[in-house]
Amino acid sequence: MASVFRSMGLPWTLLSCVSFFVTLSVTPTASTAQTTEVCRSKSRLFERRHFELHSCAWCYQYLGRMSDIKAHPIQPYLFVMTNRTALPARTILVPDISNASAVKQVCSTLSKPNCEGWQECCQAARDCCQRQLSADPQPNGTCSRNWDGFSCWDDTPSGTTELVRCPGFLQYASFSGYAQKTCWENGTWFSRHYHDGHNGTRQEWTDYTTCINKQRMLTSLYLALGCNTISVIFLLPALIIFLAYRSLRRQHRIRLHVNFFTALLFSNIMSIMWDFIVTHDRITDDSDSGTTPVLFSNGVGCKLLAFLRLYFKSNTYVWMFCEGFYLHRLISNAFRPPKSLVFFYGSGWGVPLFYCMLYVILRGVYANDSCWANSFGHLEWIVYCPNLLCLVINLFFLCNILRVLLTQLQTHPNEPSNFRRALKATFVLIPLFGVQLFVTIYRLPAGQAGAPEYEQFTVFVNNSQGFFVALIFCFCNGEVIAQMKRTCTRRNLLRAGTEISSRGVTMGTSLHPRDDDNEGGGAGTNGSLLHRNGGQGHRGSKSAVVNNSCASGNDGNRDGKRGSEKYSYIPMKTLTSGGGGGGGGDVRSPV
Repeated sequence: MASVFRSMGLPWTLLSCVSFFVTLSVTPTASTAQTTEVCRSKSRLFERRHFELHSCAWCYQYLGRMSDIKAHPIQPYLFVMTNRTALPARTILVPDISNASAVKQVCSTLSKPNCEGWQECCQAARDCCQRQLSADPQPNGTCSRNWDGFSCWDDTPSGTTELVRCPGFLQYASFSGYAQKTCWENGTWFSRHYHDGHNGTRQEWTDYTTCINKQRMLTSLYLALGCNTISVIFLLPALIIFLAYRSLRRQHRIRLHVNFFTALLFSNIMSIMWDFIVTHDRITDDSDSGTTPVLFSNGVGCKLLAFLRLYFKSNTYVWMFCEGFYLHRLISNAFRPPKSLVFFYGSGWGVPLFYCMLYVILRGVYANDSCWANSFGHLEWIVYCPNLLCLVINLFFLCNILRVLLTQLQTHPNEPSNFRRALKATFVLIPLFGVQLFVTIYRLPAGQAGAPEYEQFTVFVNNSQGFFVALIFCFCNGEVIAQMKRTCTRRNLLRAGTEISSRGVTMGTSLHPRDDDNEGGGAGTNGSLLHRNGGQGHRGSKSAVVNNSCASGNDGNRDGKRGSEKYSYIPMKTLTSGGGGGGGGDVRSPV
């Protein structure tokens, strides 16, 4: 075929001429309309077909990093320099990704990941050529549109720096980073002086240093894994506590917390799985190992994980809105609280499913590659727009709640503590409403001082929300603390009763009646836990002091009624159950 030739010992110049004319034989002739379509690659203009092959050859040169196979500086082919490859020396390869046999032959010299990355680069170059041809004529005083070997650059005004997303086919590339290219005041792209292999000439240069930084990517990855893991550790017991106590789970506010915490928990779990299975595998993959990273395999399981990660992350935004809407309605209209949470359940779990499914369908049709990790362009706003809308509305809710609290404070101007409580309440609501996520919307330009540190700060804010909401609204919640103390007290009392029973000892407890005449009555009786109150009309007795490991203080006594007599007791199991002193008394079972 015309895509492969062997030189048979011909001189290099003759070989170049022969291969050039042969490759032209597979391209359109000069009489066709395509001969007038030219695209720019690295400051050179090429006819469209020539551009496609030439740019694809240099994609191989940049990505393959092989000294045995080189791209020709001008001609659209690859040349095998030595016999150290699977192909004989002086073999000519035409890098045409539309030709299956040519792709197979080129990929025989690459690992599977590099082969897939090479084809992505070639396709990006073709898209760039089409983009150049469809753009308006170049304005005066601008740097010309260009393909630099990795990325496509539009016409750029002089004296400015243009940014584009880092290409995903670069090894160790950061999907959130940007490459930058500077246009000088004279309307030319920034260039650098090269000595080796370029005869001391200047060539255009693009800064990709911000795209490829393996150590920084690993640092951000481990930071995200740590924050998500800590969030899961705090969210899981918080959910158990909320669901264990009936008095808590019956409250509408707690029910909303349970759903929001559940969404955060699953979002953190999906993020952990994605970072460990996909991102870590992509960063630590050795291109020469021959294995295909999960990201490039583009399997069904990887896409399912991407969908679940996107869905549960969107759930957290909508549940933040539900929390804000519920609290705002309680404060603005306290006499008519919501009677049903059906609307909140449907919104929190159903609305994100709708727009996430729409995104996935469009993604599967138009950009079904790399496990949907690469940017989808403007269609990303299918997910971004509703999530951002939830944050904006919650910011309005928070400001209005603060306004209502400050208005109420005007009725008590001489109490500065009220003002402090209002500010404290407002700051406590920030992680619940997700207002802190606004600081992650803006990204510092690539290469600017502090950009790496700000990127890591963004990772921390995005992945630690579960930790803060669980800490503030569960473990620091007064109702939860009171329930936990009561539980510890009951268990301690039952444990103490069990120990006494095992020793065969009956413990008496002296409870003091309210009237002084009966004080000390039955003091010599230790066989009963009950003491009859002597006077009529007394409705209770003083409580006994119970010291235990969970809490210490006054434990309220229950009043038992037998006929017209009042009894006070401590619910503690004893070995004996008969009345011993203070006749007529009975021993009750522990509660």
